[in-house]
Amino acid sequence: MAKPSSSPLPSTVEWIEREAWLDLYDAAPMAVRKTFKLRSELFGTIPVLASPEIPIHEFNRSFMLDDTSQFEPFEAVRWLKANAAREFAFQLADNSMTSDLRAWATQQRFAPSGNGWSKLVKNLAFHGDGALPEPENLTFVLDPDPSRYGELVVGAFGLPRETGSWFAALVGRPNWTVMVAILDDEAVGSCALFTKDRWAWLGIDGTLEHARRRGVQTAMIQNRVRIARRMGALYLTAETGRPEKSGGKHTSRDNFRRNGFLEAYHRLNFQMSQ
Repeated sequence: MAKPSSSPLPSTVEWIEREAWLDLYDAAPMAVRKTFKLRSELFGTIPVLASPEIPIHEFNRSFMLDDTSQFEPFEAVRWLKANAAREFAFQLADNSMTSDLRAWATQQRFAPSGNGWSKLVKNLAFHGDGALPEPENLTFVLDPDPSRYGELVVGAFGLPRETGSWFAALVGRPNWTVMVAILDDEAVGSCALFTKDRWAWLGIDGTLEHARRRGVQTAMIQNRVRIARRMGALYLTAETGRPEKSGGKHTSRDNFRRNGFLEAYHRLNFQMSQ
């Protein structure tokens, strides 16, 4: 696998995100799968994810899209219409390499919604670890108690309580490293790392509201970078939201960029016009 360039095709960096999310869906306990109608599928190499009972983009989308020759786009649209929430999205990189795909989406009555996401990358061959400044009252637990981890994810993201057992299932699962942040003897943050074939995906970053802006996410990023390096990863990826205006502030995105991640591209969420 070639290392990501300054303007990579989505498929070259999003494949590790695909592997992580497909495995996340596979990890769901049957009760969660039925309650939230979780489904995932591949059309060629392109993933589609659905959970109509959790109607947000993260759980209802397709991504890793370079151009319409990769797959039959109409099949993916039909699948998402049949299985996903009405708010499902095609996530398309906003760069010249995907212009034909974005034109196709527009013709099919899809249009960008919201600010989109930042697709972030880091090449460990060009970045040292540097110092690891952590507040003295902040510690981390790897492979934590599953129920505690699940509760933290639910609390940080405002997800339905019943999804806690889903995220709890990641503790000890192959390819996954999950972490809980303890601040002043209280569990306040959680995150995950998925590694495969010298690549790593950082995701599911969440901090309870009362503990935000105290360095928790920054420390979680730094710890996972070190773990990924020890596990042999060279290329790291992550996604965050974006500010409303170019050059504006977005806390999560800014935390990653301060820790050596670069924005590979802006990823637009194309939704079907109602």
